[in-house]
Amino acid sequence: MGENSMATRKQKMKFAIKRFKGFWNQFKRSKRGMIGLIVIAFFCIIAIFAPLIAPYEPIDPQLGEGEYPANGAYGIKIAEDLCKPAWYKYLPFISRGQTKITEKFYSKIKIYPELGNYTVQVFRREGEKNATSSTLLLSHRVASIEEIKAIYLNGTSQIIPESDWTIPRSGEIDRLREIQLKGIYPNNTIFEVTYLTGVDLIENIKVVEDHKFTSEESFNQWICSTNSTDPANPKINYNTEDGYVTKKGDNRGCIEIVYQKSSSKPVEVTIEKPFEYPYYEPPKSFFIHTSIKVEGASTVKLRTLFIRKEEAKEIPYLLKEIPIMSSGSYNHKSGSFSSDADIVARNIKARPPQDRIFASPGNYTFALQVIIDPKVVTDPEGTVKVYLDNVDCMIYGNTFGLLGTDNGIPFPRDLFSLLVYGSRVSLFVGVLTAIFSTVIGLFLGLISGYMGGIVDEIIMRFADLLLVLPTLPLFIVLVVSLQTVTGYVSMWNIIIILTLFGWMSFARSVRSMVLSLRERTFIEAAKAAGAGKFHIINRHILPNVFALVYITLATSVPSAIITEASLSWLGLGDPLLPSWGKILYDFQSSMIAVSKGLTEYWFWVFPACIAIATLATAFILVGYALDEILNPRLRERR
Repeated sequence: MGENSMATRKQKMKFAIKRFKGFWNQFKRSKRGMIGLIVIAFFCIIAIFAPLIAPYEPIDPQLGEGEYPANGAYGIKIAEDLCKPAWYKYLPFISRGQTKITEKFYSKIKIYPELGNYTVQVFRREGEKNATSSTLLLSHRVASIEEIKAIYLNGTSQIIPESDWTIPRSGEIDRLREIQLKGIYPNNTIFEVTYLTGVDLIENIKVVEDHKFTSEESFNQWICSTNSTDPANPKINYNTEDGYVTKKGDNRGCIEIVYQKSSSKPVEVTIEKPFEYPYYEPPKSFFIHTSIKVEGASTVKLRTLFIRKEEAKEIPYLLKEIPIMSSGSYNHKSGSFSSDADIVARNIKARPPQDRIFASPGNYTFALQVIIDPKVVTDPEGTVKVYLDNVDCMIYGNTFGLLGTDNGIPFPRDLFSLLVYGSRVSLFVGVLTAIFSTVIGLFLGLISGYMGGIVDEIIMRFADLLLVLPTLPLFIVLVVSLQTVTGYVSMWNIIIILTLFGWMSFARSVRSMVLSLRERTFIEAAKAAGAGKFHIINRHILPNVFALVYITLATSVPSAIITEASLSWLGLGDPLLPSWGKILYDFQSSMIAVSKGLTEYWFWVFPACIAIATLATAFILVGYALDEILNPRLRERR
């Protein structure tokens, strides 16, 4: 008996394999089906291996989490916001280097009676709404002014001579961004300023390769010097025991400065890290972090600066000078320099500060200076020890990654990583919704079609009621209601909502097939043999409607994918999930399309749109191929 059962199972397995081979041979002949299957397989591979393919986390990506004690448990941002793709630099039509720019300004005269009819002329750059600046505020730094032209209402124009305009802070002409006109010109005069500026695509520069000093080789990359006349005092060494440990197992390497009090003059110790800045345009910002511990003195001064080398001279730019108190533990200092609100703006007298520092391509040095005053030495033996660790400098450019970055706060997101992880959400929601709604529709369609009577009426009238409701507005109302009640909408909430309103059409199709099948002679024969209702449904009717199940599964996925993307695009999706619809929502809420135009940041929105359309089309192509194979009316005769 057992041998017969085993033989029967083997025969069934062989028959199933034979049927699948026959189906696969038919499916391979469908070009549409194969294209769709390849595309689906491609997106499935991306979804499965997303952590390996995507270079960064999709939500709040960070560099060095926990490695910058001044930031707590957080790391630093991976890039600036609204960066363009790194491959832009290979496009021949993208301007780089010295470029001539013409900007147009519209003027308006304002009179203040309360100030004795004080008159001032204000300007707005073309594209701006309000005139608020009393100077011609340029959008780029200036290498040189070509000409300034005034165009009057009567159509005449004149070139304004250099004697009629001035440059605020004229000593900084290489960082110029504004022009002050000396006289008052007629109301509504248009000014055209033509100037040369450096335009470039800048990549991030990590000045310090190993900010944790994990090896002596890392220490040797720094140039150490002092103003002391004694070459042996102070000593600057690599220390392997007293570094700051950010997490268990970290290397304890650091820079150690040992000073022995020998005179009354302050001693300056400078450590420098040279680097090259090869770009014509200044970076968008830069970040600096330092951990410092002081022993044997009540306080020391820590200076942070950049040094620009021009021919035979060096130009230092002091960023900050901070007193460091001796507390027996490390003090952690960090700063992100990107606006004139920083102290660096006052020290360097430039807005923004990086404009003055990185005026042109060249060789630069990032430096730290430790100033030890013998007057504040507290150690009885006159020994002062200063430890430096976690010294890092990151310069942020305007290009990043394969698709650039969005404007996420405080951590801009890598758009390529968002796109890769978004495939997971779309496939998960689409496939699960299709499976759940198909199973519900199959069950209700079988029951309704075979049972008939009052059961059929109740199920079909309920399905009709749901079919006449406008789905997307209803989804929006339900999701908003969930947000109001629970304060949060998860991906599972969306799957449940899509499932509850996605089974009706399939249930009606199954019912119509069952109504036809139950009148067939083999069903009558089964009834005559004493088979029960559920036995007949399971063994005789269900196998005959399964072809429709496969087709419906394939064709139901696209609508679920598009609906989920639509809800996320409207801001009604799961805010913690990186979906393609959320990419579109972030782009819409940023107002970039209004302020800068859609074409300038096409890489933010178009890849997600293309991915949604491609994946949905792939499932539709597979559905068409299945329909051609499994539908008797469309089946190809070969």
